[in-house]
Amino acid sequence: MLKTEICELLGIKHPLIQGGMAWAATAELAAAVSNAGGLGIIGAGNAPAEVVVNEIKKAKTLTDKPFGVNIY
Repeated sequence: MLKTEICELLGIKHPLIQGGMAWAATAELAAAVSNAGGLGIIGAGNAPAEVVVNEIKKAKTLTDKPFGVNIY
């Protein structure tokens, strides 16, 4: 198993970071990646704030692991 400084910094098992693809990187995908030991990312892109908040809440119910939100 490859363990790097980024793993320690982000609290993940594997040095894998999922791309935050707008409208494709959902809470379910981000949680699945995080549960597998990488860092899942919710793609927020140009999504309305309400959609992003709901995706974050949903991800929190699907994983207790770290995940991120791509807002750019």
